[in-house]
Amino acid sequence: MKTPTEQQNGIVAILDALGAASYSDAEVERFMQSRENVLRILNEKIEVIHGSIESGRITTFTFNDTILLVLKCETHEPNLYDIVSFSLLIGKFLVDSMQHGILFRGSISIGSFYMNESANTVMGQAVTDAAAWYDKADWIGIHATPHATIVIQQWIEYSTKKMDKPIHEKFPPRIFADIVSDLMIDYDVPLNDVKTVRVKAVNWPKFNFSPEEEPKGKLLKFLAMHRIPRGTESKYYNTITFFDQAVKEEMKKKSSSA
Repeated sequence: MKTPTEQQNGIVAILDALGAASYSDAEVERFMQSRENVLRILNEKIEVIHGSIESGRITTFTFNDTILLVLKCETHEPNLYDIVSFSLLIGKFLVDSMQHGILFRGSISIGSFYMNESANTVMGQAVTDAAAWYDKADWIGIHATPHATIVIQQWIEYSTKKMDKPIHEKFPPRIFADIVSDLMIDYDVPLNDVKTVRVKAVNWPKFNFSPEEEPKGKLLKFLAMHRIPRGTESKYYNTITFFDQAVKEEMKKKSSSA
């Protein structure tokens, strides 16, 4: 295991809770309880998501209304298998957070960092990259940074070629490339400055909110629980648009494979 002073490689996500800055005292108390609940759920899922993320590989940092998740790759460089597992975990976390009344937006980066858990400190290239993008999207959702998008696409392209070392003992790289393309879709993410950036976005609509309820109806119910101050409505509308587009693409894939 590496010491806090050694450089590590992995995947970093920074998530920002929308609207938390203007919470009343009662809302802050509810937020703290909800955050505790979703982090507990996250820890319960770490060891079962895709059977690949051991609890020691994921570290969580919290700073006020911001959560930082780090997946450490101590014995290898990050690969498609890691991004599949991380995407599954963070997609489920986003949906669980909605169910508990917390709306997150954020970004995912890939690269190096230095971490000291006892000092609640993490910094480095990957953290800087995620920090530059985590609060720029005008929606509820999680996207890869432009750099991470290019890295992931490089992995996908490379998976079609002969690889010297397989990334998993049981499955060929192409399998994980297909799964990543399903879990992180290319999308024109809306930004606060009205522009968009074409990056890979976590396909959280894949994770149905409840098998007993219609997914979009449940999404709208969660969104309607929150106040929508004038000037913030686009975040909610853009989220619904992404949901509709993701579902449309999913239906298209199913019909073409039928």
